[in-house]
Amino acid sequence: MTILAISLINQIRTGGDRDYLDLLEMLAKQGNNVFVIMNSFLDYAPLSFIRIDFPLKYKRHHLPPASYLFKENIKRNLENVKKVIFDSGVTSIDFLHIHGDIYLKSAIYIKKKMRVPLFYASRCNDVDRAHILRHHGVLNFKEYLFSLVYEPINRFREKQIKKYADIIAFLSTPDKIRFLERTGCSESKTVVIPNHIGPPRFTPEWENKNHSRNVQKLVYVGSLSASKGLWDLLKALAILKNRGYSSLYCSVLGRNEKAEKTYEFVKKLNLTEMVSIEGYKNPFPYFAECDLFIYPTLYDAFGNVITEALHTGCPVIASRVGGIPDLLAYPELLFESGNTGEIADRIERCIKDETFYAHIRKLCAERAEAHRFDWAGKFAEAMENYKGR
Repeated sequence: MTILAISLINQIRTGGDRDYLDLLEMLAKQGNNVFVIMNSFLDYAPLSFIRIDFPLKYKRHHLPPASYLFKENIKRNLENVKKVIFDSGVTSIDFLHIHGDIYLKSAIYIKKKMRVPLFYASRCNDVDRAHILRHHGVLNFKEYLFSLVYEPINRFREKQIKKYADIIAFLSTPDKIRFLERTGCSESKTVVIPNHIGPPRFTPEWENKNHSRNVQKLVYVGSLSASKGLWDLLKALAILKNRGYSSLYCSVLGRNEKAEKTYEFVKKLNLTEMVSIEGYKNPFPYFAECDLFIYPTLYDAFGNVITEALHTGCPVIASRVGGIPDLLAYPELLFESGNTGEIADRIERCIKDETFYAHIRKLCAERAEAHRFDWAGKFAEAMENYKGR
């Protein structure tokens, strides 16, 4: 197959950005012709796909929006894109493939001009995420207003995805169901493809390196914000300290820009001896050495950081939200988001009940194996199924 993709970002900022490029590399390694329209300011050297470069300067969260600039760049350079592809000996393109709605305007333009099927991979359920964060009261006034302003925009984008995408991939079944409910889209054009545990991100160096037998060292990985549930975890730790577990130690990993309120909250709860905020770090060494990873997020479409923990053999407990129930499956590994008492109780049970802790480890090992599969093969299969209709 010949696949045309778009990646006009100027830096790899998120796990989703990295995953998209990894997927395109894997699709190319499997024998597909993969061409990627890229920003020449992005520092990335592809190993397997063909990079089509165009310079594009932009600033995130500035006007005009990046999505608009991406489309205008595509309009100016589409003939050059086609020339590069067809000069390589390719006579037709089978699919246009994008991850996330930042490239939706560009993809719709290319689809109309080149008459090529669009494979849209969803990265986040923005509508439900906004509802959840407003419900929990974790947005400041500006964020709250923006969430209200962007909701109709996000709903309009979903309608566009329904109209123009020929295949729509979701990270989880719940996100797929909510999309179908809101848009009335035909289920026949949707597929669920979760992220996987596999190279290049998941290396043999860290596979099943965790051999903990009791709970003393905890770890949290994510942004230092209330929206990812960190403050709920801190409240749970305060509960555990009052129960006599003051020797527990929790490493907090995540970008610590503008984290003053989190530092103040740690001091307010008198947890400075139990919590270490260590900034953005490679999580694999922590997962290999800690006893329990707690992920109390209020919303997550999937939770890549959970798969990273599972890869090392680190046991995980996490919020029952978004795509996480698909990922972890077992009720013993899940708790109600925002329920600090339940979080504290689950950690305490892991501390006191060695049999339960061993059971948690076994369940997590099973979930790790469930996510070791041919990820790129799932996307290729969806495209082949579409071609076979």
